[in-house]
Order: sequence, then structure tokens, then C-alpha cells
Amino acid sequence: MRGLSGDFSTMPLRDLVAYLGSRRATGTLRIMRAGVRKLLLVRAGQVISASSNQPREFLGQFLINMGHLSEEQFSKAYATQRETQVPLGKIVVMTGLVSEPTVRATLSLKFRETLLDMFRWEEGEFSFDAGSVSEVEGVDARVDLTEVRREGEFRETAWQSIRAAFPSGNLYLTVDEGRLPEPPKPGTLDAKLVKRIREGLTIDEMAKVLHASDFLVYQRLYALHRLEAVKVSATPPPGRQRPPPSDEDEAQVVDLEVIGTESPTSEVIQAAQSYLENGNFRDGEALARRAHEMAPTPETEALLRSAEAALVGALRREMLDKPQVPSLLMSAAQLKTLQLGTPERYLLSRIDGKRDLGAIISMSPLKELEALKYFQSFVDGGLVKLTPR
Repeated sequence: MRGLSGDFSTMPLRDLVAYLGSRRATGTLRIMRAGVRKLLLVRAGQVISASSNQPREFLGQFLINMGHLSEEQFSKAYATQRETQVPLGKIVVMTGLVSEPTVRATLSLKFRETLLDMFRWEEGEFSFDAGSVSEVEGVDARVDLTEVRREGEFRETAWQSIRAAFPSGNLYLTVDEGRLPEPPKPGTLDAKLVKRIREGLTIDEMAKVLHASDFLVYQRLYALHRLEAVKVSATPPPGRQRPPPSDEDEAQVVDLEVIGTESPTSEVIQAAQSYLENGNFRDGEALARRAHEMAPTPETEALLRSAEAALVGALRREMLDKPQVPSLLMSAAQLKTLQLGTPERYLLSRIDGKRDLGAIISMSPLKELEALKYFQSFVDGGLVKLTPR
């Protein structure tokens, strides 16, 4: 079959999933909306890999929320993953932390949630590139798209019941533990939800701070609500804690941790190519660099060189085409308190309020791209202001 592209206003995701599943399609599905990016590999109508730049859709987060891993165990496994580039699922199986069937089941849950989360989107863009996809490293898991479509239909009904109980995500809750069948086991999602209810978080704040999908959170709260163990409260409880960071703050912190933390090299390459094709040169270059570090090959080297050329061109147009003079927005004393590397301190020391950015970079011992990237980070971080000459 040929590739497809469009937006959810003309073809909702549930229809796209039904279309690809019925035709047993093979290819790469990319989806974007307001900073959220997802990439799925499909073979013969089955999802075999799914990546997202939302922390709640990382495999490690699912393992933690399902009570299969503690935060400490995940930190150690993640450190090993970063060092060895072995997929996270394979590491936790090899080290005996989680059984292979459990990892496979958790991956299947991750694949379904990555798609089903988007069934309620009214906006967003997608592209499906038909063609063969690479083998996925690590634990093998597959989810049939036709099953996802059927589950999506079930969820439409489930959400109606859930919303009847919890009409808004801004609601506070109370918990009567005496009505629970048994005390929640430590580390489980129920135990974490009970803890957050006591802290006075709203439902949506719980989903954010737990990095859990909306449906999993609401589904468990609804189950507890039916037991009359959880009830809606009109007012926040005494001692309510400060809400967690917003989605926008969260995205800024973890945006580039999307792909590469638990993904095969082929998927990182595909994501880098997608970002570059869509004009996101900063993230595309970062992912191309990561792919080359994971598995240096002529292909990844060519991709990295192409990404570097695209990024340096974009930065030149943005920062050098018209002369701009950088000026510091912090005092020398304030700069000393920051953790800056030698290249950063050197570039900042060249700022005198007279020389334009082009002159500073041309005299710098750093490569042009690296110097431009540093200055871009200075501007984004509020250290430097650029003023047209």
C-alpha cells in the first residue's frame, strides 16, 4: 500500500488504525500535536514498537506504576541502559528484576496506551510511510491494530461512566480506607493514588505527578469510587501540597529523552529523519548524534553530517544573517554561581556589548555549529540578549 498523511480533523486516529489494521499494513506511523511526538513501527497490522516524548509513556514509567520496579531499581537499570545501549526491557529481564512475560505484557500495555491516548484527540497530524521496518531489539511484543480499535470502542463507553463519577479533572477526592477490600500493596498504582489523595492533589495533578496515562488513573479511581472508598470533595483538604509542574514545564525537561532511552538504533534514525524532514533541526541533530553514538556506521555518520549542515544553516539564518550584538543579562558574580563548562565561560567572556555575534564566533576556537548552539542555549536560558546592530 502507499503512504498516507493528513490530520485528525479529516481522519480520526481510530479510523486510521482500523484502516491500517484491516489491510495488515507494514510501515512507520508518525504522529504530532502541540509538541507531542509519537512514532510507531507496524508490521503486518501489528505494532512492534512505540516511542513517545511523553514521560508517562516510557517503558520504565509503566514498570514503576504497575508495581514491577521500584524507583531505585529503575535508576540502576536506566544507568546500565545508558552505559550499554541495551534496551531497558532486556536489562531488567537479564538482571532478574522483572520476568520476560511481565515485560512483554507491559510493553503491550505501553503500545496500546500510546495509541489509545490519542483516540480522543481532535487535532493532530499523522504520516504513515509504507515499507519494511527494522527488527526491534530486546523483548518481543506485538499488539494487533484491530484489537486496539476494539478496545477504543470499549473505552468510549467506559469514559462515559467515568465522567459521570468524575466530571472534571480538577476535583479533589477523599479516601475511606476501611472500604478497601485490602490495604493497597506498596508500589502499586492504587497505593500511589491513595497517597496522592491524602496529599490533596486533584485527579489531573495525580496523573501528572505519577507520569501515568489519564485512562489508567481514572479507571483505577473509578473502581475505588464504585467501592465507595473514594468520593469527590468540593474543597481541598488541609495541608494541600503544591501542584506538580505543568505539562509545558515537563516537556522542556524531557523532550529529547523520547527516543534512544529504550529504543533500537533504527528507531532513533527514523525519528531523527522525521524531525529533519519536518524542519525540527535542533532535535533532529541531537537524535542523529545519539544514533551515531549508539552504533557508528556510514549511515549514521552521513545522517549526522546532514543534520549538522541543516542545523548550522538554520542557526546562521536566525542569529548571523543580520548583525546582532550579545549582552549579558547576569552580573559576573551571578555567572560564577552557575555550573558552566570551559567553552561556555570562554564565549561569555568575549561579550563586551560592542562586538557582534559573528565577530565573536569567527574568533572562537570552537567549531561554528558548537558556538552557535552554545549561544542559542544562552539566549533560551536567559543569560544573554541579542540586539540588532
